[in-house]
Amino acid sequence: MKIVQIISALILLAVLLVPHASAQMAKATLIVVNENGLPVDDVDVGIGFEVNTFSGTKSNSSRGLTDMDGRFSASGGCDGIMFYNARKKDYYYSAYRYDFKTKNLINWQPWNPELKVVVRKIENPVPMYARMVRIDLPVLGEDIGYDLIAYDMVIPYGRGTHSDIIFNATKRVKNKKNYEAYLKISFANQYDGVQFFQENLLYGSDLKLPKVAPISGYSDSWELSKTRDSKNGVALSFSADDNYMFRVRSVEKDGKLEKAMYGKILGPMKIGNITRSETATVSFKYYLNPDYTRNLEFDPKRNLFGKLPPLERVGIK
Repeated sequence: MKIVQIISALILLAVLLVPHASAQMAKATLIVVNENGLPVDDVDVGIGFEVNTFSGTKSNSSRGLTDMDGRFSASGGCDGIMFYNARKKDYYYSAYRYDFKTKNLINWQPWNPELKVVVRKIENPVPMYARMVRIDLPVLGEDIGYDLIAYDMVIPYGRGTHSDIIFNATKRVKNKKNYEAYLKISFANQYDGVQFFQENLLYGSDLKLPKVAPISGYSDSWELSKTRDSKNGVALSFSADDNYMFRVRSVEKDGKLEKAMYGKILGPMKIGNITRSETATVSFKYYLNPDYTRNLEFDPKRNLFGKLPPLERVGIK
């Protein structure tokens, strides 16, 4: 009887210590390049193969330096998910996730995929006005100017003096499960405007979007919507990967753009608080460079707003 108990205990211990049965070998090769597509050597890279065990998720990790061709390879048992990252002095940190597609009796497939990792050089970080904002619109159906430097609505609804971004919201609410809300965003000056960029904020380089704002291609307005009905549920006109670059306070001379301030919004601009308020709220994360250059490489140590409350603080991503 004791022998049976001992054997049973050993089997249970083995089950708890051995990874889940689905864990199989996988291999990958990272190819680290700079923003021009050229290989970068001596980059500290790590690959973690995720394994689900009965005691939780564990990682079979490998770290090393890329060779002259920017390459580094590693293998390990996993359950189909791999995380990898790259760091190097004077470059922004980069992190990614990879999901293997299929597996055979031995390995995850594809075997040894070559995965490009882009590391972005730290070049010219500058002070900027950077903040998370949530605006409680005072009225519906009326243009409300917002001053990005004053961090407030313009007169008569706030102390702002420049309508950098103009909001106009409308809505129809039947009940909490049936409503429509629309937000029009526009600008005050002829050469002001916005451009859209799709980029994943969870993975990739910590520095998002181009370092330098485009000189042309800006739209003078755009619209957002959030609707809900009992049949289709919630429908949004924006997604988690929506980002924007914008131009405000543009100055015209002799019929041409002389100068302007440039900025970016990371993540989608959202309209909310539709059924719990007489109006609505607008929330977004913005960065504004006031030096009249197109440089959008933010220095988080020199936020021009100074010390902010925790919920309003932002980093480079």
